[in-house]
Amino acid sequence: MSLCPNVHDFVLGQRLFFYILNYPCVRLSLLFLYLCEYQEKLDLLDNNHMADISTKYAEKLQLKSPFIVASSGLTNRVDRITKYAEAGAGAVVLKSIFEEQLTQEAIHLSGMDDYASMYSYLDHYVKSHAIEKHIDLLKECRAAVDIPIIASINCYKSDAWLNYAQHLSDAGATALELNVMRIDTDKRQEWGTQERELVALVSELRKLLPDMPITVKLSRYYSNMVRLARDLYEAGANGVVLFNRTFMPDINIEKEEVVAGPIMSSEVEYYDSLRFASLIHGEVRGLSIALSTGARDGADLVKGLLAGANAVQYCTALYKGGADVIRESNDFLLRWLDEHQYHNISEIHGRLAATRVDLANVYQRSQFMKYYSSEDATPTNVYDPIQRPIL
Repeated sequence: MSLCPNVHDFVLGQRLFFYILNYPCVRLSLLFLYLCEYQEKLDLLDNNHMADISTKYAEKLQLKSPFIVASSGLTNRVDRITKYAEAGAGAVVLKSIFEEQLTQEAIHLSGMDDYASMYSYLDHYVKSHAIEKHIDLLKECRAAVDIPIIASINCYKSDAWLNYAQHLSDAGATALELNVMRIDTDKRQEWGTQERELVALVSELRKLLPDMPITVKLSRYYSNMVRLARDLYEAGANGVVLFNRTFMPDINIEKEEVVAGPIMSSEVEYYDSLRFASLIHGEVRGLSIALSTGARDGADLVKGLLAGANAVQYCTALYKGGADVIRESNDFLLRWLDEHQYHNISEIHGRLAATRVDLANVYQRSQFMKYYSSEDATPTNVYDPIQRPIL
């Protein structure tokens, strides 16, 4: 066997060693090659590491995902809630306790509300039984899953709000969602009465429950949503949910009677939520925001986060697609973050909120006639989602 190759390698090694010792440029070149190889390894490790989709909600709740299961008939059973948690939901809002509904049930059971003593007894019985049943559900859910369980209440008397909130807090609710659902029609009522009463209620609840995360689920029927959000935040609210979906009436023109409109929400309803999430995030930076009504998939999850929301609540999508919607939405969010080279949600949170004058102008636009072509009156999408509309 010839030794020439080994001798040749030895000579080359000596020459390379000589150049490294005597020529700085060679040393720098080798160092550069080493750093390039090291960077490639870092990039490979980074690509294999999934983005972090955890988020903070209501200031104190750490959610493993911004996907929240909204309060509905789907959240009144432990087995369903367990499936949602296993699928990756960040939190679940239990089905609301509706004081008015319980009152109507007591009236129905009494047969005639003229009998004050019978009604008073049944009213107390029905409400106490409902609260106990809700507390049992809350405790079972807390024992079954490791995600936040948010209690939801809807009342029309101030003392009932406080009473129900105290019971649910004592039972171990992770947070409290005030499900505000009112359409005032009293023409004698002073302007701002409803808003002042809501702010006062939050203030009272904060005094009663100083450590409880409190969010307020609002309807869209307020004259100045940004001002209301600011006042609620200053009164002690940790977050707002945009928006509550009220009963939608329709008219049957054949029978000439009022009937129920669509029960399920439409994706069109999501646009207002995006608008006001952006505006509120731009003006009330410490207030958490969750979007509700109209969210369908993972793309809506990304949109909500970009607009300034901390989380998005889903309901109709779960009725139609089940727990798979949670997995698919979380997977979409992860893929989107990786494709756009983001490492966590905080890097995109509020990126397209109304914190810049140009974006604020877009979100505050109330008329749209300039989006129509003057030639054929056809609506045209003439704006880039990151830039101002081309007018």
